[in-house]
Amino acid sequence: MIVSTVAATRAGWVPGADTAIIATRAHDVLTSHPPLVGQYTLAGEVTGHVTRSLGPMLFWLLALPANYGPTAGLIWTMGAVNTLAIVGAVALARRRGGLVLMFAAALAIALMCQSLAAETFHDVWNPSSGLFGFTLLIFLCWSLACGEYRLLPLTALVASFVVQAHLMYLPPTIGLLAVGLGGLALSRIEIARARKRRAPARTDGDPARAEPSPPPADGEDDRDAPATRGRPVLRWGLATLAVGAICWSAPVIDELSESPGNLTLVAEAATARRSTVGASAGWHAVARAVGIRPWWLYVPSTRWERKYDVRSRPSSHTIVSCLALLGALLLTMLVAFLRRRRDVAAAALIGFVLCAALAAIAASTPTPRVLSATLGYTMWWGSQVGMWVYLILAWSLWLVLAWSAHALAPSVRRRLSGLGEPRQRTLPDRAGSRKRAADSASAVAPALACVVALGAVMAVGGAVASIERPDEHRSAYRPTAALAAHLERVIPAGATVELRGTLDVATLPMKPSLRYFLVRHDVRVLGRGSYLRLGTWYELYDRPFEDIVWVDDGTRSPAPHARLVERVRFRDGFGAQVVSLWVLAVHGHGESAAPRPAASPPAAPQRAATRSAMPRPAPRGA
Repeated sequence: MIVSTVAATRAGWVPGADTAIIATRAHDVLTSHPPLVGQYTLAGEVTGHVTRSLGPMLFWLLALPANYGPTAGLIWTMGAVNTLAIVGAVALARRRGGLVLMFAAALAIALMCQSLAAETFHDVWNPSSGLFGFTLLIFLCWSLACGEYRLLPLTALVASFVVQAHLMYLPPTIGLLAVGLGGLALSRIEIARARKRRAPARTDGDPARAEPSPPPADGEDDRDAPATRGRPVLRWGLATLAVGAICWSAPVIDELSESPGNLTLVAEAATARRSTVGASAGWHAVARAVGIRPWWLYVPSTRWERKYDVRSRPSSHTIVSCLALLGALLLTMLVAFLRRRRDVAAAALIGFVLCAALAAIAASTPTPRVLSATLGYTMWWGSQVGMWVYLILAWSLWLVLAWSAHALAPSVRRRLSGLGEPRQRTLPDRAGSRKRAADSASAVAPALACVVALGAVMAVGGAVASIERPDEHRSAYRPTAALAAHLERVIPAGATVELRGTLDVATLPMKPSLRYFLVRHDVRVLGRGSYLRLGTWYELYDRPFEDIVWVDDGTRSPAPHARLVERVRFRDGFGAQVVSLWVLAVHGHGESAAPRPAASPPAAPQRAATRSAMPRPAPRGA
């Protein structure tokens, strides 16, 4: 995380394409027209209505860096949030399985990072921004299933952020919350039953006849007074409701104030009948996420490779290994249920829930090319699925080995459990010296093991960081910043402009970037079709403006009397690029200054404007 964020900062990172749109909407959070819903989503292609992600929490997170400080503050924020998510996941792993699981989780997450593009670690694009929050959510829901009710508010916060970032996280999040809350409910029922067993039996006035109380149940504080034992859970539950109400306040306001609301449109898109890529794609996704070699253990040639993976049949050894690993996971879950190991059983059940959600998302993806291409990023969290399955199987194997050591070697059992008998004083003979040396070695061994494990994690993290590739649009960062700097000098703050552009697939991300810099400069930027991704505040309609700003490929003037502000030349993966920035002062609606298409529709409420057929948006990175 740190290496990729620093590298992007040194490269002069600026938002472009969808990230610039997100930065613009994040800027709007602190204005008089804050967004109530999330980023534009292609799910609306199914119904023909403009549909957005469920909520604006990503915009809330980025609001301050989008308004103040350097633009790199946006990626610093995401890099810090992702780093904290990893630290939280590793800390929760320690609570569940001690140092062994803590180091195993840290090593697994470090290995998993090789399967994701370095840009993902700091990217503000909404599919990327929820990836590591989703990783934390897996560990949070596992802890909830083990009775950690104090994590309820944090779980509600993280789950709300992840779901509002992108719709692809909705099915697995619902499954994770079902496992977590279901396990929490079972743990509270067990505690209630334990309290009944601990209640003193009737003695008919004779204290000597009272039966001894059993020990407190797991997760119960024996110091609590009987009348107040249920109050901590109630307080944490109320705090969770408060967190949820704050997180979902904006989407609820939108749902009540618009007709139809965005939540209704999302539901319509999810339930609409359409042709999909089918169940085979869902099975291929699970096989490639879990079977050998799984997604999380190799470096893909491009970050969009998985949209091809799920459409092609995996190799036979991948399918066989996937079935074997899922069978081992099922056996682990059954044995854990029989031995009343709720933590292991819940972890295995989470593995099956993640696999089912991954298959459902892949299988339900519509077949039109612009929608099926989304598999290139909606399958990214398949890395977390495979990592989790392998991590839980490895930990379960460790528990089996530890149990075998306890059963077969009493001396090892005493050392591992810390229940050995007190040492007897002996004469300082040779045998006593050997015993003391053995005791010292047994005390030093865990510390050495921790040092070795930490070194392994650091080595893997360093190796993954060393193979990170530069950001996809790195070559356009500094040219875009140069255009924006010149544009801010010629357009005064408080002005209103119309932004136009005829850019090809390579330079298209620069137009949203320039819009963001102008908005940050307190300029209202209008444009045709802006309501699709930015809302009606930026739609042109018949609103007046003072200048027309063109950002075009090549050197040809877009209109008579247009003034060249700046021209940049650079080379990217598509070849040599030339982008020119032109400004034409019109001081009015601009009809006489330059030819324009037919008149825009009059200003109207957002939902009414979106019922017309939607133009097909450009794909991410185009």
